[in-house]
Amino acid sequence: MRLTFLSALLSGGVLAATSAQAALPTYTYQLQARANLRGNPSGAFNLEPGNLLPGSYRVPLTADRQLAFRLSITPEGQRAVWWGQDGVGQRIYLLPKELGEDVSAGDPELNAAGALAFAVSGGLRDNGVYLLNVQRPDQVRILKEPYGISSWSSLALNDAGQIAFRASFSSQGQAHVVLTPQGSDYVPRYLVREQGLDSASPFTYLYSPGFNERGQMAGAGDVAAPGAGSQELHIWTPGEASRRIAVTQALDATSPLFRIASVQPALSGTGQVAFLATVKTATGANASALYLWDGARLRLLAQDGVGEVQKLEIFPPDINDRGMVVFRAFDSAGLRAVWVSDGEVARRVVTEHDLVDTDLGPGRLDQEKTSVPVFGGSPTLNARGDITFVAGVTPPDDDQVEWGTGIFVARAEWPAEPDAGTGEPDAGPGEPDAGELPDAGELPDAGEAPDAGPGELPDAGEAPDAGPGPDAGTPGTPDAGGDEGGPIVVSPLPGGEVPEAGCGCQSAGPGALASWLLVGGAWLRARRRRLPRD
Repeated sequence: MRLTFLSALLSGGVLAATSAQAALPTYTYQLQARANLRGNPSGAFNLEPGNLLPGSYRVPLTADRQLAFRLSITPEGQRAVWWGQDGVGQRIYLLPKELGEDVSAGDPELNAAGALAFAVSGGLRDNGVYLLNVQRPDQVRILKEPYGISSWSSLALNDAGQIAFRASFSSQGQAHVVLTPQGSDYVPRYLVREQGLDSASPFTYLYSPGFNERGQMAGAGDVAAPGAGSQELHIWTPGEASRRIAVTQALDATSPLFRIASVQPALSGTGQVAFLATVKTATGANASALYLWDGARLRLLAQDGVGEVQKLEIFPPDINDRGMVVFRAFDSAGLRAVWVSDGEVARRVVTEHDLVDTDLGPGRLDQEKTSVPVFGGSPTLNARGDITFVAGVTPPDDDQVEWGTGIFVARAEWPAEPDAGTGEPDAGPGEPDAGELPDAGELPDAGEAPDAGPGELPDAGEAPDAGPGPDAGTPGTPDAGGDEGGPIVVSPLPGGEVPEAGCGCQSAGPGALASWLLVGGAWLRARRRRLPRD
């Protein structure tokens, strides 16, 4: 069939808009566990009552929907790790009592092979990276590399078995390190050091890094330069020179970034980076913004007061290789929500007051006090588009009754697309989603402290503790970023404005779309009249 100019316009306009709307999945929610205080009549699920999450946390999720989380309070008085999959799970590891009361355990990391790693610090002995397999949790290996390290933070684990973290060396400084398995050993490699450890380094302070399947790390750091707020955001690749992808306005006046947030960026296997920053509005006020480095330029995904986002919460975003980004923000009605963006549009995955299925029947994501945040910690994303989130749960008709804290997976449901030629439906471009949620009765975690950077927000991946309830986020706004060998390029809107990619807007308004539909309908009717009848 001959493609006319009008049909080409329709394909490029209406169909492109439809494609953009279908680029994100819808979600259903599956409860994985429910934590609760001892004595609460609603009990718990996949946990004994009295096992409680910390105030801030991250719940990793593999492509086959394995997940794990830490418990900062247990009936035994020791830290523990929970593991599960598809709504079934249990506590699989309890830290030895002889480690002492001051021991702290970081969030666990998990890979597709069931390897699980987490950092232990502050104990009387045996500090290090604890490595086990979820099928053999009694066989634990403790890694203490590199030599001289005093603590391990922002720990990450990929499917190749590499372990990455920010290493602290007492008062000397910090470094980003990758441990790579080699035979029965692990070989440490420094990707970048602070000046206290390497006088040739440009960095006076390093913030928490992100990590990917290629063994790359991405992170921001303060650099020694005239003027306050001099920061750079880099991607480090083993054996190669680092790539600077963003700088703050103190280093480049054309940069949109006033400060880069101290919370860790997210790094995909394709080299895309999602990160939070502070920008200046037209009135000179500070605003939080979420950016995506797509490999060539910075793109604005969301900003305070733009579109449906009222205010971003300062928790680390997450990204997968599809370029999907998950983050936390208040919506235009002032409700907390977990959002996902494909770089073009943003959609709420789950929102405060939503109804969900629980082990007790229908429940509501809520708290008995409006001052207590419903969601806790940082949402995470897997390769399929599933998302983990944690939230307070109540009966659907009474928010004064506590059902504790639910840990959920939001499972991505992708629209089926017709297969071109086989007659069978296409599996679609993606898959399900996941979640996380905190309890109104949980105590703050004594584990990893916020980033001690001068005047900075809490560290990426180690969000501040919200006290006895879901995490409240970090008050204030984050910091900001540039490009090696040239100015930062920000994807513009017509008229030179920075795109509001997180607002959920399409390139054409409803009125414009309706007019194209009318024209298209008229054209199709005219064509039918011209077609020969059988």
